[in-house]
Amino acid sequence: MIFIIIGVIVLILLFALAIATYSSAQLQETFEKYNKIPCSIKMTGGEFALYLTNNHFSSKINVGRTKGYLNDGYSSRSKMVVLSDATCDYSSVAALTVVAHEFGHAKQDLENSKKFKLNKSLTKFVKIIGYFMFPFAIIGLFLFFILPNLYYIGISLIGVAILIFVLSVLLKLITIPLEKDASKKGLKLLKDNHIMDNNELKMAKDLLKVALLTYVGDFLRSILWWTFLTKKTKLF
Repeated sequence: MIFIIIGVIVLILLFALAIATYSSAQLQETFEKYNKIPCSIKMTGGEFALYLTNNHFSSKINVGRTKGYLNDGYSSRSKMVVLSDATCDYSSVAALTVVAHEFGHAKQDLENSKKFKLNKSLTKFVKIIGYFMFPFAIIGLFLFFILPNLYYIGISLIGVAILIFVLSVLLKLITIPLEKDASKKGLKLLKDNHIMDNNELKMAKDLLKVALLTYVGDFLRSILWWTFLTKKTKLF
């Protein structure tokens, strides 16, 4: 019976690892595919970002640029959408879709979305307590095995370390619906401003679905972090 349980656990771990690995590769492949398809409106990602901030966000959102590839993001602190080179200079379906998604996050921020506020608060909290996870775990194990008289303190510290890990995994989980909502808002921006035709909108939806899968993959990688099978996983 115990071998069956172990076998099931191993299969679940391998399945989760496969999804996590597949999601990253699929996003890059899908982005490159739609980045080769020019958008009918002939507007680069950078131009679209400036259009949105000037016409829909009353210039409350700044637009920045960073070197790299698929490292676009939104900063709530500076109220800035940061675009990578692969997004900023291209007038492709992929580039404009990425811009719309990031402005979806900006919309969540300005609307004071509960999901966005929860994610923002939990991110700050988990990042701070994350510095204590390893020290608590190491000290707890030392007390548990080396100093029997301090057994209960050791157990308590190990428990706190595990709790910090669980909170970090929870953060990855609540990020998934937040990203889904940002994509929904982004698609609405594309549709309401007549940026894409119906065929291009289908491509945009496809890209955003694949992008969402990467956050599912990130969640699964965080669960598997302790196995050391996911070396590139950023827990905090």
